[in-house]
Amino acid sequence: MQKTLLILWGIYLAYQVFLASYLVQPFLLLLIYSVSKALGIRPRSTPYESVTRDYQFGIIITAHQSTEFIPPIVDSLLKQTYDKFNVYVVADDCDVRQLRYFDPRIHILVPPAPLHDQVASLEYGLRQLSNNDEVVVIFDPDNLAHPDFLRVLNVWYNNGFRAVYGHMQSKNKSTTYAQIDNWGAALSNFMERDMRSLLGLSVNISGSGISVHKAVYGNIQYDQRSRTGGFDKHLQIDVAKGVDRIAFAREAIFYDEKVSDAGNFERQRIRWIAAHFKFLGNAFGLLFTGLRRFDFNLIYFGYNLIRPPYFLLMAQSFACMVIDWFILRSLSVAWFIAFTLFALSFLVIVAKESKGRSIIDTIQFIPRIFYRQLRALLKLRVSKKKLLKTENTHVVYIDEVIVASSAAPPVRASS
Repeated sequence: MQKTLLILWGIYLAYQVFLASYLVQPFLLLLIYSVSKALGIRPRSTPYESVTRDYQFGIIITAHQSTEFIPPIVDSLLKQTYDKFNVYVVADDCDVRQLRYFDPRIHILVPPAPLHDQVASLEYGLRQLSNNDEVVVIFDPDNLAHPDFLRVLNVWYNNGFRAVYGHMQSKNKSTTYAQIDNWGAALSNFMERDMRSLLGLSVNISGSGISVHKAVYGNIQYDQRSRTGGFDKHLQIDVAKGVDRIAFAREAIFYDEKVSDAGNFERQRIRWIAAHFKFLGNAFGLLFTGLRRFDFNLIYFGYNLIRPPYFLLMAQSFACMVIDWFILRSLSVAWFIAFTLFALSFLVIVAKESKGRSIIDTIQFIPRIFYRQLRALLKLRVSKKKLLKTENTHVVYIDEVIVASSAAPPVRASS
């Protein structure tokens, strides 16, 4: 009996170490960042001098039942300072009568029958690529590309990379939910991109703003799980295994619309939480692949992919802290220190993003955010039946975003 209790206690301790490692990770990365900065070490900058050729980019944009956001993103692409590209707008079940472009690089594709499936739309667009297209770029309709986006990507492909992720920024921060969504993006950019780039590791990617060499993308085989959301989880795992490194092009800026109200926030979290659990087995598979290959890049990539969503990480960690108070109070104190380090690190990382409403003002909405996360967790079954879409409302053109980038719009509360 005593041996069994010791085994259970060992498992419980290991589980706590696993959870706590994610809480202290932002602090450790900030420490590494500070030391590197003091020593003059920076993430690799864009090596413009190394360009010897111009790659051709095939840009796929998937639209579903609405073309409202197509003119702004196409406008941003036509204003690129780099001109070797084709744009393939897959207009699934859309009225395209207002989409008229005379530039031969812009292709409006209408599937013969409605697809109602983003992965199918991507596959349809991929089949239409020109033989001259060498790199696949994926955008959502609500994205906008900075004028130098493709020029910067071309530099990184000239340096031998076969997968490069751009730098996503927010095109709207005008509501509390958009501000908090932007905080999450700031944390992700620092931990999953800036610091991994500094450490020479592959960066995390999402389903928009990613560019992959056509030969690499052609080897990706999506399964049925990807068709109800989370295809980018499948994409990044396969790309991470298929290339040496996924590069982060910090100067290849593109803009994304952040959720602006409670309903969209909840639908977004349902998708994200569901995608995490759907592809958790794949994430463990990537981790084990890294262990078999003695490849720290894949080990670290897989370790971060199996991290529970922060909402669940916090809940489980808090439960452990409470339990430890009655078992071994020194562990409970250690948990308190871990929570404090996480909170302070989080505030430091997102402080530079807190324009408009102050961080202190917005923190009061965090209980509401946890409530929405809990609702999302309870509605996971919905995501198994259909793809939940977040509604985009912020129609804006690239010139407006660039002009407004130095201004801080007021942040209004939203319920």
